[in-house]
Amino acid sequence: MKRSLALALCFCSAVSLASAQESAPASNAPSIAGAVVKEPGSEPLKKVLVQVIAEDQKQGGDYTATTDADGHFRVEKVVPGRYRIFLEKAGLVGVNERGLKSDVNVVTVQAGQSVEDLLFRMLPTAVISGRVTDEDGDPMFGVRVIALRRKPGKTAREAVGSGATNDIGEYRLAGLFPGQYSIMAMPPPDFRDYEKQQEKSPPSANPGDAQPDTRYVSTYYPGTYDAVQASVLTLKAGDEMPVNFTLVPARTYRIRGIVSGVTAGQKPVVELVSKAGDAYRVSANEVGSDGQFEVRGVAPGSYVLRAGAGTGTQLLSVHQDVSVVATDVEGIKLTPLPSFTLSGHLRNDGGAAVDLTQYLVNLRLAELPEDPAFFISQDFFGTNASVDRLGNFEWKDVNAGTYIVQLYGGGGQGSYFLKSVTLGGRDIATGFTASGPATLDVVASTKAGTVEGTVVVKGKDGGTDPGRNDPVNNNQINNDHPLANVTVVAVPEEKYRKLPDRVATGSTDQHGRYVIRGLAPGSYTLYAWQDVEDGIWRNPEFLKSQEANGAAVKVEESSHQTVELKLSPVGEEWR
Repeated sequence: MKRSLALALCFCSAVSLASAQESAPASNAPSIAGAVVKEPGSEPLKKVLVQVIAEDQKQGGDYTATTDADGHFRVEKVVPGRYRIFLEKAGLVGVNERGLKSDVNVVTVQAGQSVEDLLFRMLPTAVISGRVTDEDGDPMFGVRVIALRRKPGKTAREAVGSGATNDIGEYRLAGLFPGQYSIMAMPPPDFRDYEKQQEKSPPSANPGDAQPDTRYVSTYYPGTYDAVQASVLTLKAGDEMPVNFTLVPARTYRIRGIVSGVTAGQKPVVELVSKAGDAYRVSANEVGSDGQFEVRGVAPGSYVLRAGAGTGTQLLSVHQDVSVVATDVEGIKLTPLPSFTLSGHLRNDGGAAVDLTQYLVNLRLAELPEDPAFFISQDFFGTNASVDRLGNFEWKDVNAGTYIVQLYGGGGQGSYFLKSVTLGGRDIATGFTASGPATLDVVASTKAGTVEGTVVVKGKDGGTDPGRNDPVNNNQINNDHPLANVTVVAVPEEKYRKLPDRVATGSTDQHGRYVIRGLAPGSYTLYAWQDVEDGIWRNPEFLKSQEANGAAVKVEESSHQTVELKLSPVGEEWR
């Protein structure tokens, strides 16, 4: 993922890089140099791919280098600016001096001044491998095995690695960061669940005579269907841990109902999707000519039942929550509603003329699953609409629901902000309910605010050990010393916190300096955190625990402010 992002950025900036390099004086063009070592032991690492990516793609360049036999690398003729440095080598992951995962390192290159003696560390990842067999000991092909880890501060888990079994039932999950995991085996669909529905037979005089449905269902190691009872495995750096599964058929149930309001020619389809954050299950069968449907092989759990229909020119859809406990679910009624088109107009309020075609307007459901899990639906990303030169755009085949609008493009993040979204003169920036065709007015502005400054260590009294090493320049940190590679987050007032583009982030460079651009006018609280998981600031409980640590700032159009921040302490339960 990191490499793909870096290569994409390299491709997009190839032309601007060539121009920037030509304009830089060759005689005193700065360079970036350092070494990469393997921990523990600080062994030099060769053949590490070092990618240097400019934060501002309009001004800086993108570069790559490879470490030599002594672990050293050098990038020559670097255009001045702020850069993010990514490291990549199979079987290893970047860490900081505390042995904690560190994906990104930020450095600033100033004109005529090279950055030397950088030191980066990498740690061997762990591997889980094994075999999946059925109750008779025969290998099972196509079983997806997923490694799950607990999210900080929550009981929920997220998928961080996945692999499918081969023809002899073997699988391998590589590249796992040392830590604690639970492992789940998810069998492939049972094709009996997709057979054409047969005519219902009359109920048995003795219901106890009916044979229960059994299927292979998602199973947690060492052999439980309940995630709470799953064993937790602790992996250390370089571990190769064997984990074998034996899957045994479990009791499953059926969901029956009717799809109404559609014709046979509209070909209704019904599917069932798990709501669990660490599992996914979809079952569907052919809907009868009378609209009757039956979903088979359903394990106990919480689901979303979806029905769709249409001929291509007119789409209909509906969804309903369903819970399966220990019995079949009967009598579900689904009535799909027609989709519609939302259109809109985008204009720029930044003063200077702007090419509106560089923007994409995104429509996304306002409420998404808290844990999208390994299988992420299109709903999670939303739908992008291209903007023409007059500012017009539209989204087709929209279903009734509550949505938010976001804006992408515009010359890169930080160069603009979404100023307003209105519908019939009503402000809908924080979300709106769509039930039919409508026209939105969207305003972008290039007059975004900027906040920059330095993050310093609180010192011994603040819970930070003043004797440890800086993760970039390897110098000792003293009290109130600027701190590198700290995440700085600008958190907006509460009503905007569910809008992804209103929460802005930055990282400190080797001098402890950060820059956050693209801020919409409003009130923010700035936080400086170290060793926290990306996106944890979207957790309301985490933010509540941090209320005393932030610095308030008021951002206005085109404002540029300097704010010095203290490193905020974070409890172990959030790491």
